[in-house]
Amino acid sequence: MPFSFDTTYKDIDSDLYSRVTPKSIANPEILVRNDRLCADLGLDAAKLDADVLAGQNRLEEPIAQAYAGHQYGSFTVLGDGRAIILGEHVHDDNRYDIQLKGSGRTPYSGRGDGNATVSSMLREYLYSYAMQNLHIKTSRSLAVVETDEAVERRRTEPGAILVRVMNSHIRYGTFQYVAGKASDELQRFTDYVIDRHYPQLDETDRTYLEFFDAVIQSSIEMVVDWLRVGFIHGVMNTDNMSVDGETFDYGPCAFMNYYDEEAVFSSIDKHGRYAFGNQRPILRWNLERFAKALQPLCTQSALTYDELENKLGEFEERFDAQYYTMMRKKLGIDSDGSRELVDEFLAWLRRSNADYTNTFLELETPGTFDDSVFATAEFEQLRHKLAAVGLDEELMQEANPRYIPRNYLVEEALDEYLETGNLSKFEELLTVVENPYTSKDMDSQFQQPPPREFDAEYTTYCNT
Repeated sequence: MPFSFDTTYKDIDSDLYSRVTPKSIANPEILVRNDRLCADLGLDAAKLDADVLAGQNRLEEPIAQAYAGHQYGSFTVLGDGRAIILGEHVHDDNRYDIQLKGSGRTPYSGRGDGNATVSSMLREYLYSYAMQNLHIKTSRSLAVVETDEAVERRRTEPGAILVRVMNSHIRYGTFQYVAGKASDELQRFTDYVIDRHYPQLDETDRTYLEFFDAVIQSSIEMVVDWLRVGFIHGVMNTDNMSVDGETFDYGPCAFMNYYDEEAVFSSIDKHGRYAFGNQRPILRWNLERFAKALQPLCTQSALTYDELENKLGEFEERFDAQYYTMMRKKLGIDSDGSRELVDEFLAWLRRSNADYTNTFLELETPGTFDDSVFATAEFEQLRHKLAAVGLDEELMQEANPRYIPRNYLVEEALDEYLETGNLSKFEELLTVVENPYTSKDMDSQFQQPPPREFDAEYTTYCNT
């Protein structure tokens, strides 16, 4: 086996997981494999054949994790309904969950079939690859393996398994589950998570408070990075929020083209709960639920709930500081202050509905795009104001990608594979987002937003 497994999650309370077996697959086929990630994990890509990646050849018994979560505001008990952890791979003193998504039913599947479509798994592979290269902390995709079965969702497609890699799959919702189902285990479980993700806190006098503070910070950094590149997660339920600040579960996600804080592309987000501009307040709401899950620690340690609430009270100030630092970099402003100018720029974006990604490239190099919104006197005046304090090219080039996965190009690539079995457009997109901060000598379509009518009708799905 190419993996070096040491699965410590099996050492905690067995009520928090179930031992499972991946479904049997007769003829798995590797569609795409991330050889750079193989190297990062110290894996021999040649040994990662389809049977290994589909969980047919196993080193140990896999597990599916139990957790809970607030889904669109409503609490429910959940678990890995179509995912299993093959094991925890250890390399260079770092630990990684190796998880299969779409590998069959588990005790937590409910009415689900445990399967995944090939288009949804290719989509997650592409988005996680792009997010990694956009310098955003994220789960990573090792491979997509097509199965020999048909999976029925909105249409019938081949089935597939995604091999996902994360520092762990421990979520806010995992803590909610422990607090509700095994509260006497909460202290031991929290110690385990701290040792795994925040070992620098082990020696502090106020370890649990410092842990909550660290989760707040890593989560703020994650969401501010989403806002930096126009990413809309689409399903910010507490069971999809990593305690390590890793972006994961690329279901009904999308990238915003035209600036709109109410932008929603998820088919199930009927009221815009997880719209682009709502990701900040939803993070605060989710952290409040996380604090509630930690409340039993207040009777088991020196932690008090007032201390947790005081940390929550710092959220707005901390998020603002992170957000305005990020926006100043996008505008090339190498100093504190200038908040009013940033707000003026954001007000212009709201009014103009300009393409978010291209606006910063146009500010950096006028005349890059033939778009009437950049030819207005208002935009020119705003650029002159910014030039007086910012537009530092080095800062802007570090913060502003030249390319994002344009939604319509992603759909074209997925449709091409489903209709013809050809991955050429998909592979071309992977090449584009491999170095998204570097301009490439290729057709300008990769920097062009879709027609506005496309975004008005574009819908993404969970595919469960």
